[in-house]
Amino acid sequence: MRFAIGLALAGLLALSPAGPAVAVPDTARGLTVTDAITLPGTKVYPEGVALDPRTGDAYITSFATGAVYRAPQGQTQAQVFLPAGTDGRDTAMGTDVDEQGRLWVNDRDAVTLYDTATGARLARFVTPTPGQSVLNDLDLTPDGTAYITDSLRQLVYRVTPWQIAEAVSAGGADRTLSTGFDLNSLVAPHAEGTITLNGIESDHTGGFLITVDMATGDLFRLDPATGGAAKVAVKGGTGLATADGLLLEKDQLWVAHFGTDMISRLTLSHDGRAAVVEKQLGNPALQHPTTMVRKDGAIHVVRSQFGSATLDLPFNIGRISGI
Repeated sequence: MRFAIGLALAGLLALSPAGPAVAVPDTARGLTVTDAITLPGTKVYPEGVALDPRTGDAYITSFATGAVYRAPQGQTQAQVFLPAGTDGRDTAMGTDVDEQGRLWVNDRDAVTLYDTATGARLARFVTPTPGQSVLNDLDLTPDGTAYITDSLRQLVYRVTPWQIAEAVSAGGADRTLSTGFDLNSLVAPHAEGTITLNGIESDHTGGFLITVDMATGDLFRLDPATGGAAKVAVKGGTGLATADGLLLEKDQLWVAHFGTDMISRLTLSHDGRAAVVEKQLGNPALQHPTTMVRKDGAIHVVRSQFGSATLDLPFNIGRISGI
């Protein structure tokens, strides 16, 4: 098992029995999961998924090898787009595609931009603390700014459009990430090495972002205009611990729970400061979900199979219904 997988699992195992309650899946209310996109290979362990807003093509990252796969719109079989080991990467996590067709791919220490037409590397932004970071998830605001969570340092890095343009014009040379938000004063105390900040999503206006602490399930609202951060007041449900990826659609926030094979659906207030848990449904067929995207009118979920005693091959992205 590679470092990244082991670290993620160690983060989950670090959850204390005395900590927040871990939500229990409700498997009796009809959450269904069906195969949608098949991935080639026996060691994929998918982690991230993103859609090209121009074409609808899906890109899926491999946590175990660092490869990136592409499934063109309308096709159910993905193919290798970036092979394992590209740019020295042995793991790949969060991913996104911007309006200019540039693919963003996180590894532990850096986020790299690629041309989706050619696969060429365009730019690379590196954490100030290589070996002490896990760049987990990322999202783009409507103005083209990228925000990246660091799960070990409780930071959210920011890359502005100006920084992107400068890095691309410099021919893809490494640039150092700068901090956009420091949440160390907000994230609950935890054991060293625990995976904390994970999924991150911008609202459709870019007025705020929501990120989640995987260890506790706490949600945080980030304000790009002020640099401020605050805990979201959440009511209802049985908790959001083991939350991994997020999907925010106007006032609907979807949460993939890696540790409990569950999906939560929350209604978010218009300003993002409060949320109500509306449904929490589970199904073992989620196979340790890591994140979600809406594709062809339905939510598609990454079925990672991290830590599974036996593998259900081939690896695939599932389509969910019932929630």
